[in-house]
Amino acid sequence: MSTKLPLPSTINASWLRSQDAGLKQQHSPEVLRLANAELAERHQQHRVLIQIVERYAYPLFEQVMAHTASRLILADVDGYLIQHWGIKRYNDKLANVALEKGVNWLEQYKGTNAIGTAIATGQAVSVIGEQHFIQQHRFMSCSACPIFSPQGEIVAVLDISSEQQRHTQQTMLLSTSLAQQIETALLCQLPESHYRIDLAAQPNLLDSGWQGIVVADSEGKILGLNPMARQLLKQLNVGQTLSSHLGENWQQASLSECSQLHLQTKSLKAPQVKSKPRVLSDATGDARVNVAWQQACKVVGKSIPLLIFGETGAGKERFVKRLHQQSSRANQPLQAVNCAALPNELVEAELFGYQAGAFTGANPKGYLGKIRQADGGFLFLDEIGEMPLAAQTRLLRVLQEREVVPVGANQSYPVDIQVVAATHVNLQQRVAEGLFREDLYYRLVGLQISLPALRERSDMTQLIEKLHRRYREHSQQIDSGLMSKMLSYAWPGNLRELDNFMRVACLMSEQQECLYYADLPEALQQQLESDQTVERDDGDAPVELQLAIEQNIVKVYQHCQGNITQAAKRLGISRNTLYRKLRQLKLKH
Repeated sequence: MSTKLPLPSTINASWLRSQDAGLKQQHSPEVLRLANAELAERHQQHRVLIQIVERYAYPLFEQVMAHTASRLILADVDGYLIQHWGIKRYNDKLANVALEKGVNWLEQYKGTNAIGTAIATGQAVSVIGEQHFIQQHRFMSCSACPIFSPQGEIVAVLDISSEQQRHTQQTMLLSTSLAQQIETALLCQLPESHYRIDLAAQPNLLDSGWQGIVVADSEGKILGLNPMARQLLKQLNVGQTLSSHLGENWQQASLSECSQLHLQTKSLKAPQVKSKPRVLSDATGDARVNVAWQQACKVVGKSIPLLIFGETGAGKERFVKRLHQQSSRANQPLQAVNCAALPNELVEAELFGYQAGAFTGANPKGYLGKIRQADGGFLFLDEIGEMPLAAQTRLLRVLQEREVVPVGANQSYPVDIQVVAATHVNLQQRVAEGLFREDLYYRLVGLQISLPALRERSDMTQLIEKLHRRYREHSQQIDSGLMSKMLSYAWPGNLRELDNFMRVACLMSEQQECLYYADLPEALQQQLESDQTVERDDGDAPVELQLAIEQNIVKVYQHCQGNITQAAKRLGISRNTLYRKLRQLKLKH
């Protein structure tokens, strides 16, 4: 072996397996690639998992790795890459090693690599540079973590691959954390799930993201659990009762009678419908959001279509979820379709379903489609402005006739759905450009409401504090200098960007008592320093915030013994800004 340093034992064992498979370090391995139809079938098979990655993992990956040439990759348990996110195109080196959809990366075909080795060992692994068995792969770093089903079986692998950049322990931590979030989402979506029980040896770990999680039905029978729960209670298995492992009082207790583990039990059942909801539970004081909420609650009770306008990330999807929970259809399904995320050729099949054998690569049993899956409940069409014209025509018929005809079928099926559509584009302009059907537009606009951008909301400070409380590990505070910079940033990604920012900041700040700008990862600092800022005069800020800012400036300035450069860096502001503030406070002439 030609590495300069001894290989870790996991990597060394993988090299031996690679040699046994007949691979040669200097030779390019043969590429095992799925045909397009086979790839489409696997994509359909794992569509729920892909959606979960896009919702729970990709935003955080994008936040942390945005300034690196990296991809987030999802591979199935057979080693085939089924989806990836991140940089659109690789350089020539990465293109040449075929790190793309449909290619198999098991060790026997590609030698030691993070995806194949994670599948072979069933554990998270990083393969850095020269640790790759194949010489052609040694320019990249990869960190992968298996994703386990609620029954404890490996269903996929989540991988972060970068060119040139050498992964650190933080990248491995990110990969593992993302995989755990996916596992938790899979757990909580189990049919008949009624209770979620968080387990930890110490109470402060219950909300850490590293706790054990068990999901049970209404009778307390275990439906699924994550790997940490299996470690904490080694005899715990699907089908058993919680009381036999945690005691009869597991629903109310904070400490298990049997195992001495700390417990936190939450209900996963649909919430009770509230009559005449007056305030959106997520809102913290913005009048425009609350007016939009009141208006929306009135129309959905009458099955009138609702069209929501708002910038990307402004909270449209969460608004619809809360609306569904408060409606008379709360016990019926909510089916969401992101029209911009689906390839044009799959939109109709995803929405309207298809008959068995309708097209090459179709599921041999056929597919019900989102519209029929939403029967009795909500159909949320996000980014409706991106829907292809052919699909618009079929959707118009569904709204007119209240029935759907699957692709490749002649029979129609009646549906009862509350339609909610959302967009960030001007639909009337798209109608004028011939890109959106005018008759469909008027079918969708029973009521149109607008959600303000985060930078326009009057409750921005409260939203920042609320997200910080959600993700911090203890009673951490936010430094007023950092709060000031966050209030001055325009947040073009809106609530989604703020949520990702705060999640990463809290994850990386560990046990610090106060969250400072200077302690943020460099990527987050660059984010706040970008030209995406809004003009805010401190004089327009609340008196309490102005006072906090001034007190913090004085404290840091004195702590740095009058060193302007150090104080400005600590406060996260420019030297000129600090000079101006000190002159206002009469501490400088």
